[in-house]
Amino acid sequence: MSLQSQYNITEKTMASYSPLDQLSSTYLIEVIKKGSVVVFEAGDVLFEKGHALKFHYYLLAGKITVKKGLFSSKTVDSKRKESKHPINHLIPSDATVKAQTTGHLFLVDPKLLDRALAWSESNPKNDNNGPKKNSKTITPNAAQGEFDEEYFNWMTSLLEFPLFLNLPPANITELFDQFERVEVEKGQTIIQENDEGDYFYLLINGSAQVVVGDPKTKVATLRPGAYFGEEALVSDIVRSASVIMEEDGCLARLDKESFQKLLHSPLVQYVSIAEYRNTLAAPEEKMALLDIRSLSEFEHIPMPDCLHIPLSELRDSLSKLDKSVAYYLTEDGGQRSDIAAHILSQHQFKVFVLRN
Repeated sequence: MSLQSQYNITEKTMASYSPLDQLSSTYLIEVIKKGSVVVFEAGDVLFEKGHALKFHYYLLAGKITVKKGLFSSKTVDSKRKESKHPINHLIPSDATVKAQTTGHLFLVDPKLLDRALAWSESNPKNDNNGPKKNSKTITPNAAQGEFDEEYFNWMTSLLEFPLFLNLPPANITELFDQFERVEVEKGQTIIQENDEGDYFYLLINGSAQVVVGDPKTKVATLRPGAYFGEEALVSDIVRSASVIMEEDGCLARLDKESFQKLLHSPLVQYVSIAEYRNTLAAPEEKMALLDIRSLSEFEHIPMPDCLHIPLSELRDSLSKLDKSVAYYLTEDGGQRSDIAAHILSQHQFKVFVLRN
């Protein structure tokens, strides 16, 4: 018997806790299944001073004491209304937390809950008006009252990408309604080097190799959850590599028009040179000008007071950038600046593209 069952942590009991009460029953069941239980006795130290909170902590039974210094302490009781929410804000890192009585905590992965909420709330609630039924369109059985665990696991993996988390909520439902599911076979070429870009792809299952040149040189292996093909769609350049399936699998693909409308446009913001100069004159946040041209281009026509990272090196240089800075991509980069903005937006940087 699992601890969830032993302590009656069920869909019915957890539906009274926030924000779990916003989940459909099918997603709530999955969140509960993937949660964990911590049982404690009176006198147990649950959190030492300086602790880090890696989960959402729900106090389902018992009382705990939160002590800060010699003269400051507070009791948190599972029977009080405040315990219908995660107690994280009640147990700050500068406090020691000790159990007054026996009881138990329920721990929920915040990323899993966030993804479950995003998908649950972005899907139509009315079964009769759910996503259109199309043999090629990916639609979750959960919208029809059933639960497809394989689909849910893929969706939670997919929604983990900042690429999707940054999207306006209104885009999510329409976006996933436009994806087509495609069964593929080992050896099948999905993208051919030097072809025009037509689709953006997500790898649901199976694996694929990325190869360049002739004879072909393998440069990477793609696993489930990977996505590819966006650069040719952003910049209207030809494909820079081929992608070939290494085993049978399944892809989700999004056509160019839908990609531009639902994925690219919401992520890339354009500002004029005049707007940039006005902002620079009275900045409300840290700003930096970023040039993503090649080194030879930059050295030929250098830009003073400008950070330079060639586009080819941008992904490997993300750790060197500061997320508290708003980056403005120079217009000299042309459509390459659009690609750079797309990459930076995927990784939750604040970014603008300068355009006259």
